[in-house]
Amino acid sequence: MDNFYKGFEGYPEIDFYTYINGEKTGIEMWEGYFDSIMNELSPVDGRWVSLAYYYHHLYEGWYDESPWVIPDNKKALEQFETIDIKILDNVTQEVMMKLIKLLKDNLDSEMFIEYS
Repeated sequence: MDNFYKGFEGYPEIDFYTYINGEKTGIEMWEGYFDSIMNELSPVDGRWVSLAYYYHHLYEGWYDESPWVIPDNKKALEQFETIDIKILDNVTQEVMMKLIKLLKDNLDSEMFIEYS
């Protein structure tokens, strides 16, 4: 697992992962990086969709039920790809690129978000 949580121990952590050959593979991150990414998403035709729907509208999902299965990896990927990465700081850019790669490489796999 790529670790972007080191140095933030004691603060909320978000993990994105899947299992490859029985091994947990993904990204561990400080919640602040995830919040920065999610705050760059915009409504589509006036409505929140995909992960932004759970984050901005329902305030549930991985916060209530952890680990939580991403309902549609392709839609989550498409949503992340709309973000202008240059707006993010360097570490958040790296997290964003790793999230996109993780989703691209595992579109047909069960992908989890875990909040702790």
